[in-house]
Amino acid sequence: MTLSRKIVSLAIIAATAVFGSSAMAAPLTQQQLNELTRHAQQGDTQAQSDLANRYQAGDGVEQNTAQAAFWYTKLAEKGVAEAQLTLGLMYIRGDGIDRDDEQALHWLNLAAEQRLALAQYLLGIAYAEGHGVPRDRVKAYMWYEIAAAMDHQNAVDARAALAPQLNQQEIINAEKMATEWWMKFHH
Repeated sequence: MTLSRKIVSLAIIAATAVFGSSAMAAPLTQQQLNELTRHAQQGDTQAQSDLANRYQAGDGVEQNTAQAAFWYTKLAEKGVAEAQLTLGLMYIRGDGIDRDDEQALHWLNLAAEQRLALAQYLLGIAYAEGHGVPRDRVKAYMWYEIAAAMDHQNAVDARAALAPQLNQQEIINAEKMATEWWMKFHH
């Protein structure tokens, strides 16, 4: 499976896992949408999240991924890890926003720093396949190791699949890098 297909599949999983799955809401009246937008524009994090999710899914409003990206950006800039992850995925796919690997990796790194195992796993894929970064199996193993420590099963499997491609010293180096990363962000 190519990175793009993996990312699209994972994006669906991520949206459900990160924001929860719920039945589609009834369409918002124009007055309700205006009120929600007013609160979001005033910096209300919950209103921003509600708008981003609704625009992303077309939940109660007409689907508009550009508006979703706008509101996810506001949330991501506030340090909301789930929004950072979603925004990273949107940059990878070019979903409502121009494709930009550098921005995708930026937001995924920030989400990874906040212990989102899916972001850590996606960074492993990026390094394993050289998507937006030079291909680096040691760094890929490092990210899989970090995500595996968070009980991310796909990362456990990816780490096991990658291990035979590395020599013992590379695995030791990757594990050391993972430990150093963990100590830096989760002491």
